[in-house]
Parts: sequence; structure tokens; C-alpha cells
Amino acid sequence: MIFQISLGVDIRAHELCLVCLKASSRSVQLSGHATYPFKEGISEEEKHSAVSELIRNFIRESRVSPTSVFLGIPRNAAILRYLEFPIAVKENLRETLGYELEKHVPFSSEDAYFDFQIISEDKAAGRLKLLLVVVKKARFSPLLEIAAGLGVSGVEISSTALVDYFFWQDEKDNTLSKAFVYMGEEELELGLMKDRMLRYSRCLSRNENLVKVIPEALGRMRQDIGETGEPLDTVFCGAETDALLLEHLHGIEGINIRLADFSKAQIPLSNLIPAYGLALKGVWKTPININLLPPLFRKKPNKIKFFVMFALTSLTLLGALAWGGGAFFQHRWTLDQLDEKTKKLGSQLKTIERVESEKKRIEERVNYLNSLRLGGPPVLDVLKELSERIPEDAWVNRFDFSNKGLQIQGEATSASELILVLEDSPMFSDVTFLSAITKVRDGKERFRIGLSLK
Repeated sequence: MIFQISLGVDIRAHELCLVCLKASSRSVQLSGHATYPFKEGISEEEKHSAVSELIRNFIRESRVSPTSVFLGIPRNAAILRYLEFPIAVKENLRETLGYELEKHVPFSSEDAYFDFQIISEDKAAGRLKLLLVVVKKARFSPLLEIAAGLGVSGVEISSTALVDYFFWQDEKDNTLSKAFVYMGEEELELGLMKDRMLRYSRCLSRNENLVKVIPEALGRMRQDIGETGEPLDTVFCGAETDALLLEHLHGIEGINIRLADFSKAQIPLSNLIPAYGLALKGVWKTPININLLPPLFRKKPNKIKFFVMFALTSLTLLGALAWGGGAFFQHRWTLDQLDEKTKKLGSQLKTIERVESEKKRIEERVNYLNSLRLGGPPVLDVLKELSERIPEDAWVNRFDFSNKGLQIQGEATSASELILVLEDSPMFSDVTFLSAITKVRDGKERFRIGLSLK
């Protein structure tokens, strides 16, 4: 990530925070930062319009050209879930989450954007744990306009950006577990970091009794990770007005609380920490890789331009060392040849990317169908048996298949006859109605039947 310039944009309720970072061969350097309070009573539409303009002004006034831009949204704009799955579905985990998303959030998968990161894998038990982050499309849609206009590489929540910052700040710290308390304007965030991952996250209103709620939450985190023998290392990020709260937290047994250190980052205030963590995405290998921005809207890295830049630099140096007009014309001819080859390579690269994308989609679909065997007959065999057993005057409009069995739902002239037909199958057993039979307008009977696989 050498020579990269990354811009972190933290969009909060009452202000916009920006941090620009440059990557050199040895370190990450702060190139610029700014905080812009929003006008009192500004609407959400006006706010998002102002965000785009403020970002452009910052880039223009700072005289930087960021290679990547990352947006951050408040923690309370998203839903976080910690889930477990069989390790067998790892290869098609995103598709599996898409099917099961409605089990874990209070809205349909069609109304949501989501991303996930695997936290741990237990190969002996055949299980894996992951962090799932979900946002509603309705709340996220204004960000898509900003992303389209500015060429944004990613969007994530403030909590994951905070984790990236703290691990970068204490990169050489081998502490197994660490907590943070981040004080915002109207809310605060509590988080637990372990094994370079966010293991716990909670957002609280500042109107709550924080002197009571924060110690309870930190104590619960300490018990959950099973490290009750040592004090829980906790980083506190707040303004001078939070000094009284910090004094109370110093007295909590089993908690070792300390102020956040800004010396390495060289930022003046804690409200810039999330924006700094966002900017790190473009210049440092961060432990958290959550990106809520749909792939269609993400800015794609242009590798061809990167290679062309080095090629042109080399040719320029050769031209400067050359002597005479012949060397100049040779240099121009080389540039023309390079441009022509670059265009051809660009076209070929797009064709290869399309083929790779289609290949990956087909492989994921095949792996998903294979994973649904669940130790029994394949799904296609079950569907074939149902289609042969169910009479022509009946049809199924819903089919649910899991390791607990399967359920079918539909309409038939005589739903009760389906029980006898399905019980005669050598593949099914325990055929029962899961709900009462109801009549529909055309005289058909609506049914829901449960079956087990032999």
C-alpha cells in the first residue's frame, strides 16, 4: 500500500469528521483532518447533500487526490449479530446468510444490505463463528448517492473502525483482550476486542445512568471472555466534560481503565478516531474487513494505471539520460506502443473478469446445492420424489428443507389424500399436517404438511 492516500469520512448525527492518511515505505502519516458541525435543524436530505460538498472542499483545500475513500456510519444505524454455522457452508456462506437473514433481523433480506466476517473456526467440532452487520436499505440509500459521486471504496460502522484504530495504535501490544468506551455527542459505544476481532458491541444513550450501566456492561464482558483473573484493559475516549464519569470508572474492581493515546496518530480530539480507523483501510492491513457498500457501487482499484505509472516513470528517466533527437523520437514511439498495448490489456482484463465472475457464481451455486445433502438424500432426489407422488390436481408453492426434515405448503382438491400418498413413499415418514386445512376461493384446500426423511 506504499504511496497510497486514503480518506476516512465519519458521518455522525451532528458533525462530519475527516481524516486523510498517506502511506510511505515505513509508516502511515497524517496528511490532514477536519471537523464540520452540521447546521441546527438541518434535514437528512440536506445533510447528505452537504456531506458531498464538504468532502470535495476538503480535498480541494488540502490539495490531495485520495486513491480510496471510506465512509463510516453510526453504530446505532446497524444491527450486529454473532452467529454459528456448520463449517461445511463456509464456501457459500454469503448465500446461506441471504436465505436465513430474516431469522436474525426484524426485516426481510430484500430490504437489507449486509456483510460478515468469520471470527473463529473449530474444525474439530465442524463449526464456525462470524460477525454479521446488517443495515436497512432505506436508511442506507442516501450513502449510495454519495458513493456514486465520490468513488467510495467502502462503508462500515464506527465500532469496527474503532477496533482498527486501537489495534493500529497498539500494534505491538500482545494483550489478549481489550475493551473500549467511546463517548459520542448523544450516545456512547462499548466494545470488546479479542484476537484482533470485535467480540462484543453495544450502543447506549447518554441519557441513561452511565455510572451504573457502564460498569455492569464491562463486568459482563469480562465474564463472557472468561478472564476473571486479570483486570480488563479498557480504553476510554471522551471529552474533558466526561472527566467525572472517568473518575467513577477508575473505581471499578477488575477493570483497568486508561485514556486513549493520540501520540502516534497525531490527532487532537477523540471524535476523529473513527475517521482515522476508516482511513486506515486504504493504507494498512486492518483486522476488520466489513464493507456494507454493495460491490456494484464500490470504486474498483485500477491496477493497469498503477503499472503504467511505473512504466512511464522508467521511460521518463531513460529519456532524461538519453542524448540527441533520436532518443527523443524513440521515447515518443515507445509511449505510443505502450498506450496501444495498455488499451488491449484493459479490454482483455475486462473479459477475464467477466468470465471469472460467472465461473465463481456457478461454483458457489453448485457448492450450495451439494451442501444441502445434510447427510441424507440430495435435494434434487427429494424434489423428484415429491413431483412423482403429488397428484396433478395439487401443487406446492413453498418448499422448506433442513436437517430437521422438510415442509411443503400449497393447494389441492383433497388435501387429506396427500397424507396417504406421501406415506407410501419409501423416502418419507412421519407425514402430518402442521396446520388446519383451509378453503380457498376456487374450492381448493390449502395445506401445510411436515415430513421426515427415512
